[in-house]
Amino acid sequence: LPLTPLPHLTILVISLLLIVGVGFTLWDYKNWRWEETHKFGQGGQATSEFLPAMKLEGVFSNRIRGVRIKYPKSWDVGEMEFREPFGRAKVSIRVKKDTANLSDIADSIASGVTQERDYIDAQGLAITILTWTGDKEVRQVALAKKGDRLVTIEVTCESGAWKIFSKTFEAMYRTLVLL
Repeated sequence: LPLTPLPHLTILVISLLLIVGVGFTLWDYKNWRWEETHKFGQGGQATSEFLPAMKLEGVFSNRIRGVRIKYPKSWDVGEMEFREPFGRAKVSIRVKKDTANLSDIADSIASGVTQERDYIDAQGLAITILTWTGDKEVRQVALAKKGDRLVTIEVTCESGAWKIFSKTFEAMYRTLVLL
């Protein structure tokens, strides 16, 4: 079948639709770019709901295991464990030998993680954070490695208290020193 040229009216309609479509795309991109960048560097909206970190005035040091970390002075301290006085949160520290690299270790325990991994640089020490959110409690594991020593900081916190203590846990991770 021979192709017949489109009538002038059809070409005009297609051209107008194309021009309107390009114009709308540019207008939408301008609005999107503003929405994405006008609060750059201020953190997400979800983080503004969380209370700031508690003061970390206590210093825990265990020279045998080679760990030093700061904690809220009002918390109860046991052997490599910190508890909030009302039992809403607990932080446990374990140190063991492991020759695998940090990302492989994180991959091996990350099954069922409910949030994206978080990464912190604590005075040159790379820390990977994994979080599991449940109905009753939130569990978070922070992993750090120096040589063949793996430090695991495990947090269990009541779900209702997570917004109160999550910034405090992050502040504690940032004070971690492997001796």
